Amino acid sequence: MYIARKYKETNIVEYVLYMWHIEELIRSMNLDIEAIQRNVIEAFEVSDESKAEIRAWYEDLIKEMRSQGIVEQGHFSELTEYMMELTYLHQSLLTVYQDTEYQELAKLAQPNIEELKKKAMKQSRFEIETAMNGLFGVLVLKLNKKQISEATQDAVKTISKMIAHLAKQYQKMKEGTLTLPKVMGN
Repeated sequence: MYIARKYKETNIVEYVLYMWHIEELIRSMNLDIEAIQRNVIEAFEVSDESKAEIRAWYEDLIKEMRSQGIVEQGHFSELTEYMMELTYLHQSLLTVYQDTEYQELAKLAQPNIEELKKKAMKQSRFEIETAMNGLFGVLVLKLNKKQISEATQDAVKTISKMIAHLAKQYQKMKEGTLTLPKVMGN
């Protein structure tokens, strides 16, 4: 909960990835708050008051998952909205804003994103969705202490750099400080 709050304020990409992980964690425990209490909440070295606050957060998430019909799969509607905003910003950085740094990062990541699209069992509609799913997949592998090939690590680096820049520009957009390049600012 505290981590989610921090990420939401500072890095939307990390927030989305973190919350995808939380969704999977909740599902892995069959949306059972008592299992989450035993296996997750009790592991935190915080006050009883903080544990109660964390439990209430998980209870709210479970209730929301049920009401949104994402018990077995899918993501919170809020996260889907953020993904759409990131997709829109991705396209805007490439075209309207003509962010040359982002354009170069996207060009480097593109072959790896295309490769992910080919390998994905579930077809993503958008490049950013594919990229984020790839990053999440690697995160899950790391959490499960699975071996990650050097080729995959290299591919993920290009995608990570592009997504990190996108997150930085998203933060600027939310703060109202993202500006058009001087060439476009006529």
